[in-house]
Amino acid sequence: MTESVILNLPLAALAGEVLDLTPDATACRYRLIDCEQLINHDSLRILELPEFPTRSYAAVSYVWRGNSSNNTQEAKDFGTFSVAGAEDGDPIGINVVRHICKASLVQGVGFAWLDRLCIIQTSQEDKGWQISQMFQIYKSCKTCIILPSGIRSLAHLEEETTWIHRGWTLQEAMAPPCAFVLFTWPHGSG
Repeated sequence: MTESVILNLPLAALAGEVLDLTPDATACRYRLIDCEQLINHDSLRILELPEFPTRSYAAVSYVWRGNSSNNTQEAKDFGTFSVAGAEDGDPIGINVVRHICKASLVQGVGFAWLDRLCIIQTSQEDKGWQISQMFQIYKSCKTCIILPSGIRSLAHLEEETTWIHRGWTLQEAMAPPCAFVLFTWPHGSG
C-alpha cells in the first residue's frame, strides 16, 4: 500500500466550515499535513499513510479549549474552521495552521501532525488506535511545536494558559527530541 491524498482544499474554502475527514479517510492509518503545499499553494493537503511515517514531521501540542480572551482578532481576520466530531474544542485558526507549517519548514520538515486534523474525530476506532500510537508519534517527530493557548490563535508571551496543567503535557514535551513554543510577537520580525 502507498500513501494517498485524502484532502486537498484551498484555505479560503475552509473559513467558517466544518471539515469532515470521514468520507475519505481510513481508520487506523497515519496522516500528515503537507506544509509545503499549504505555504506555497494556500491549500490544506492531508496525506494518509498505511505505515508509520518515515519522513520528518513536526508534532503539535496544544490545549483543546484555549483562552477565550486571547488574540481573537487574528482568528477574525484570517478565519477559522471546525472539524466534524471535535466541535466541542476551539475552532482551528487558519493563520495558526500557516504558522505551524512555516515553523515546521524553518525546522527543516515538510509535514506536520496535528491531532485535530490527523485523527478521524468522528471515529471511535480511529481515536482509540491513534491514542495508542501517540507516544510513538511524539517520540519520532523531529520537533514538537507547542501552542500554549490552543489552535484558534497564538498566545502572547506574557499570557497565562492551562497548557502546563494538562495530562498530555508530559508526554508531548518530553518524548520529542526537541520542543519549542510558538507565540505571537508584537515587536517586529527581529
